[in-house]
Amino acid sequence: MIIREFEYEDLQQVMEIVYSSFEEYYTSDFFLTIWQASPDGFIVADDGEKIVGFVMGVMVDVETLRILMICVREGYRNKGIGSELLKHIIKKSGNVRKVRLEVKMSNKEAIKFYKKSGFVIKETLPDFYPDGTDAYLMEKSLF
Repeated sequence: MIIREFEYEDLQQVMEIVYSSFEEYYTSDFFLTIWQASPDGFIVADDGEKIVGFVMGVMVDVETLRILMICVREGYRNKGIGSELLKHIIKKSGNVRKVRLEVKMSNKEAIKFYKKSGFVIKETLPDFYPDGTDAYLMEKSLF
């Protein structure tokens, strides 16, 4: 498994993972905009044949990394790939002191993963998603 920076040629496979994993619709322009704004913050897991997962994050200030999205292809989940992606982006982000993210309150599998990774629920965000669903703001302190 190779963890590396996203390349334009990875876009189609990232989109396949997104469409099979999320209910929300995302355009390819969304991912390209994030990549252009924060190229170091778009990381993929490549098994040598295909992209099996990715993480996108941005620094919101000098000490805080915000994870925008993390996803692993169906069939590759629960094998440590998400954990490796998370570790890699945190390490790559330098002097990060905390990591924040939002997750749908109904996404029990993701919440379990984040808690196992050291995140705690900080607050509830009502009507956070475009479809009106609520989210948890989760945070992990690194120091």
